[in-house]
Amino acid sequence: MGHAPGMRPEGPGRMRIGFVSRSFPLDPDASVIGIYKRMGMFIQAIRELGELDMLFYVDEDLAISPAFVADMEERLARHWGARIHLDLCNLARPTPVKGRWQEYVSPALGIAGCPPFQQTAQAAQVGAVDRLLARKPDILFVHRLSCMIPVLLSKTAHPPIYFDMDDIEHVAFARSVSQPPRWRGKPLLYLRLPVLRLWERRAVRSSHTTFVCSERDRDCLSAAYRCGNPATVPNAVEIAPVHEIPDNRHLLFLGPLSYPPNRVAADHLIRNIWPRVLAAMPDATLSIAGAFPERAESFADNPPNVKFLGFVDDLEKLYREVSVVCCPILAGGGTRIKILEAAAHARPVVSTTVGAEGIGLRDGEEIFLRDDAASFAEACVRLLKEKRLATDVGLAARLTVARHYERDAVVRDIRAHFDNAGGGQVHCA
Repeated sequence: MGHAPGMRPEGPGRMRIGFVSRSFPLDPDASVIGIYKRMGMFIQAIRELGELDMLFYVDEDLAISPAFVADMEERLARHWGARIHLDLCNLARPTPVKGRWQEYVSPALGIAGCPPFQQTAQAAQVGAVDRLLARKPDILFVHRLSCMIPVLLSKTAHPPIYFDMDDIEHVAFARSVSQPPRWRGKPLLYLRLPVLRLWERRAVRSSHTTFVCSERDRDCLSAAYRCGNPATVPNAVEIAPVHEIPDNRHLLFLGPLSYPPNRVAADHLIRNIWPRVLAAMPDATLSIAGAFPERAESFADNPPNVKFLGFVDDLEKLYREVSVVCCPILAGGGTRIKILEAAAHARPVVSTTVGAEGIGLRDGEEIFLRDDAASFAEACVRLLKEKRLATDVGLAARLTVARHYERDAVVRDIRAHFDNAGGGQVHCA
């Protein structure tokens, strides 16, 4: 077992916390996208309760050896400042799609055939949960729906479950189907929605507390499943020092392009919005920052005045160099840490309504919300031209984010949910 330097020894009243996730930080220092930041908040909040028995589902091709597990256990214990016991289990290999039955019908018949949840719904993955539960944790923290699947499939008795749903999966999935790329049979993917809703309902009703990102998602969940256990834990950021907006015409889009909604947004920005910005401001520049830039269709287009930066490890420096941040997200769920980060750095944001969903920044005062390409471009141009306006919007957004989304305050709120941990399961109507 890994022991972090300076951690207190386990004593009377210390708990065992089971922890299940498929977001494995293979390189902890480089795992800085939103899903890792949110997971890290929960770890920071619960690590003082006791020892974490952590189960991660990892890539199906990752070689797992005792030496590798021991090394990662030590690295993660140091990274999180926590006492942990680490177990790893490979994800099941996805079933190759051969024909319309496997692509459209089989996923609608049960979760074991529904990507990507099928990768945690097989016997080996359920067995890993059984091993974790055999260690008799006092509570179980489960990160996202894909990891609730094997918990619900397990026949082993479990302690009270604290479930971070994060995104409402059926909402995010429905939005993704409506977005590019499109093909003739794509609407048949909607056949998966009843399966997703069924397992979401089971997950919520089996949990002591279900965490979501926003009040909007909490209300949606309560109404959909008639259950009183959802709790709002917003995504959060550290508030950065204020740096003056530079005298340039530099736009930024930030996000890994391995994530389909980011990929669609980047292509939409480059192909539909950016030409309008350039027509008004030929000297404007755009940076696309995030890992796997080659996965964007527009990467091969060699668009004018656009730089694909790939993974950027110094975000502080990047934000100091840009004037306006763009978030033309068209699909997905949850709340965008990229908007919170930009606001924490006092940079004005232009976003779609979906992109800023659940954050509560005021349009025209703390953010510009624009859903069509022409008005989105016009807002970007206006902020690039009017530095005083850009500064005022950025500072106003920073003030609101500091008040509602500051990381240490959110961590304290999370910890309060665990004050009476182990108090039993909530029963829903």
